[in-house]
Amino acid sequence: MPLACPNCGSRHLRPSRYRSARERLRALLFILPLRCRDCRTRFVSRTLFLDELFFARCPKCDRMDLNGWAEKYYKPLGWMKLKIFLGANKWRCEYCRLNFASFRKRKESFSFARWKKRNPDLVAEKTAGDDSTPSS
Repeated sequence: MPLACPNCGSRHLRPSRYRSARERLRALLFILPLRCRDCRTRFVSRTLFLDELFFARCPKCDRMDLNGWAEKYYKPLGWMKLKIFLGANKWRCEYCRLNFASFRKRKESFSFARWKKRNPDLVAEKTAGDDSTPSS
C-alpha cells in the first residue's frame, strides 16, 4: 500500500516539519507529517507497513519502484562498494536519481509507461515544447 496524497493522489511526497511535541512523539511510531510536492497539501500518515518491510526502498524519497544500475555508469565508493561486494543488489530510484545498494529485493520495477500514465500533464508539457518548429 504505497503512500499517496489524500488530496490529489500523487506519490511525490516529502517529509514535513513537526508542528508540535505530539507529532514528534508519533514519529517514534512511524506516523509522520508529510507534504505533497504537487499540491502542497500537508497531512499525517503512517509510513511503515509490515508487508513492505522486506522490500528495498529509496533512502531519499521512500519510493519502492526501482531500476537496477551498472557499474559501467556509476562507480560506488566506500560503504556502498563493500555492500555490493557482500552481495547487495544495486538499485536506482528514477524519481530522485539516487543510486544505492540494498540486500532487500525490489517490490516493483519502475517503468516509464506507468510514469507517463501518472504524470500526463508533464508528458504534455514536454511534447508541446518539442513540437515547436522555428519559423522561417
